[in-house]
Amino acid sequence: MRPRPFRPTLVTSSALFAAVVGAAAGLALAAEGALISKWSFEEAATAVNAVPGGPSGKVQGALAAEGRSGRALAFEDWSVKNYLKPDPKKATKVVVPHQAALNPTLPVRISAWIYPTADPIYYGGIVEKGRGFGASYRLLLLRGLKVSAAVGDGHVGVKSQAPLSLNAWHEVVLVADKESLVLTVDGKEAGRASWTAPPKLANTDPVVIGDRFTGRIDEVSIGAP
Repeated sequence: MRPRPFRPTLVTSSALFAAVVGAAAGLALAAEGALISKWSFEEAATAVNAVPGGPSGKVQGALAAEGRSGRALAFEDWSVKNYLKPDPKKATKVVVPHQAALNPTLPVRISAWIYPTADPIYYGGIVEKGRGFGASYRLLLLRGLKVSAAVGDGHVGVKSQAPLSLNAWHEVVLVADKESLVLTVDGKEAGRASWTAPPKLANTDPVVIGDRFTGRIDEVSIGAP
């Protein structure tokens, strides 16, 4: 009996496309599985959490705007609306109620895309869970357009040296583990600090996004590195 000739199996373009899409979807699900929370601001009235079971936020005064991907929220520093009598009640921000999961164990990665349109008078809050030495974590835009990151009860922090450009999108990322805190801006390391004892993330204040910030914020996420 003659052996049958080898006939390679042809993969159609549609089958190949389906396989690629399926693989991409699998990778996306794996990435989403590392997230604790993600707010993309596709709905202007509510900051819906893309992670099932994660807390959504309440939008206070911020307006829908063109985002880096889809929609974003536009914020304005309340202190510049009336220099003589600034009113914190006119703040534009997103407030996410406290949930235990928002104080993750280390390592943790906190990121956001920001589009600043003005240099802050004092500072612009990007992502904050608490204030001062009791904060769990803070990402800020400082006067001079420098980015600041701080973590934990000891409020260990770092600051970028180069200012951001206005009217452009920038990715700011805080990564903290049991040994160090690293700040990256647009994919490049901008600051680093180390510690001998890991900080505690235990603040019970809400997560606040955009308070005193002027510009747009998009794709805020909290999760594992």
